[in-house]
Amino acid sequence: MKRDCLALQTTVFDAVIIGGGITGACVAYDAALRGLRVALVEKGDFGMSTSSASSKLLHGGIRYLQKLQLCKVRESARERTFFQVIAPHATTTVPFLIPTISGSLMKGKAALIAGMTMYRLLCSGLNSLIRDQGKRIPAGRFFSRQQVLGLVPALQTIDGLDGAHTLFEVHMNNSERVTLAFLKTAAANRAVIANHVRMLSFVQEENRIAGIVCRDELNGGEFTIHAHLVINAAGPFLPSINTLLPRARLHKDTTGFSKGVHLVTRQIEGTYALALSSGKKTEGLVTRGGRHIFIIPWRGRSLIGTTNVPFNGSLDEVRVTRRDVTDFLQDINAILPGVSLSEADVHYAFAGLYPLISDEIKTDTYQGTGEYQVVDHAEQGHMEGILSVLGAKYTTARAIAEQAVDVALKKLHRNPVRCQTAYRPLVEGVGGKMASFIQTKQRQYGHLLPPAAIAHLIASYGSEIDRVMEFLQRVPGYLEPLTDNRETLTGEVAWAVAQEMAGTLEDVVFARTGLGTIGHPGEAVLQKVFAVMATLLKWPDRRYATERERVEQRYRFLDEQP
Repeated sequence: MKRDCLALQTTVFDAVIIGGGITGACVAYDAALRGLRVALVEKGDFGMSTSSASSKLLHGGIRYLQKLQLCKVRESARERTFFQVIAPHATTTVPFLIPTISGSLMKGKAALIAGMTMYRLLCSGLNSLIRDQGKRIPAGRFFSRQQVLGLVPALQTIDGLDGAHTLFEVHMNNSERVTLAFLKTAAANRAVIANHVRMLSFVQEENRIAGIVCRDELNGGEFTIHAHLVINAAGPFLPSINTLLPRARLHKDTTGFSKGVHLVTRQIEGTYALALSSGKKTEGLVTRGGRHIFIIPWRGRSLIGTTNVPFNGSLDEVRVTRRDVTDFLQDINAILPGVSLSEADVHYAFAGLYPLISDEIKTDTYQGTGEYQVVDHAEQGHMEGILSVLGAKYTTARAIAEQAVDVALKKLHRNPVRCQTAYRPLVEGVGGKMASFIQTKQRQYGHLLPPAAIAHLIASYGSEIDRVMEFLQRVPGYLEPLTDNRETLTGEVAWAVAQEMAGTLEDVVFARTGLGTIGHPGEAVLQKVFAVMATLLKWPDRRYATERERVEQRYRFLDEQP
């Protein structure tokens, strides 16, 4: 996958996509598979804005039960299933423990078991779509209070605890790499994609959009991409881009944004994820008394999410504030007093936005929605040549992309082509049984790396591990870990630059390797990463200060939100 801005300028595309998050990535992937000539540009790095700022979960949709949105439950569970088919290397199943409280109607054992029974019925038949039985979603069960405390002693501080039910969800080791895998598959099917290319304006020919004007943020210079159709998939940035076209309206306009903060802390529980009811409100017809906080075991840490804070600042300046961290820690410690988390336990924190469509934005209530929109602005605003695709959840990005490409084919007067994205593996996807694949590769490369290192490479690169291993053996030292307390190998930095379009230190440290997403890797490691990149990209030594500062900024908490 190469960054080719010249090809963007010299080709007339069927469609150019604005936004390289999971929605744009899925649209590019689907459109390329169906034969369209596709371009995609992302103003930062791929999948590093809203798509990275999540709990890394592919939700099965149980959250929609409280709003009695049964079709949304089934849709989410189905889409989760497809991820297990097309990207099995990148996911694991994690058991959530959902406590029950004696004397509470909605939090009691009977209500939870009834909800779980309905959920199982709504998900029935989906596991049969996954041929690899090891990737199927296990059924949950109920544990008594004594059993629960034997599994997770920290839950003893919950008042009225009388048991818990398990719910298995699908978790991504690295959501940024999953987004990248969709883009790599699009590129393998002739899509031309580029990160660090900012869209500046639309090309208008009378009452029609005929492309976009862009700026190369890495090398400078502006250029035009010509296309028969522009697809705006820029997530929270979508509405502001559409303001360049006054008549480009959504079916439901966004009314504001909410900021969600996640914390990566010392590990609280290593086997079970915990779904704990907070004092925060949540919208719904049937609720369990408060929005849930998730504490998820992840890469030797706990990933905890999420907050719900109205956001009124610049969309380019979404940062974690010290108050965000302090307030969230207070909520966590109120639910589980025994864990006694402090700011010193926080290795990393990140924030993302989700758009709201509620008339009234509430400061104490979760108002997230699973609704997405595909808008043809020829019908909504009489502006030909542009679609808006506003996603809602990472899990359902493939589904919205399918709808968007269906519309695109009609607008481009192409014959209908069946969507293949639900069952065709990504370029990194592993066919057959994952467990057998891992064992085979551990035997094959056991003389070079320990089993854990090989498992890490498979989780990151899937079926491309053979290409990666061939690359890593070319240069002495590439098979060595960057540091003792991280999985990343030195040669992965070079691979990211040579094969995956990494153009900044941030791209490597956070998106391609996840080296920095479980905490600061240390100054010495940053210097090593820079040295590898500088050799390949011919950077001068003086550039280190600038690249390092961008990385360091991600670890600083603002005193207040700009």
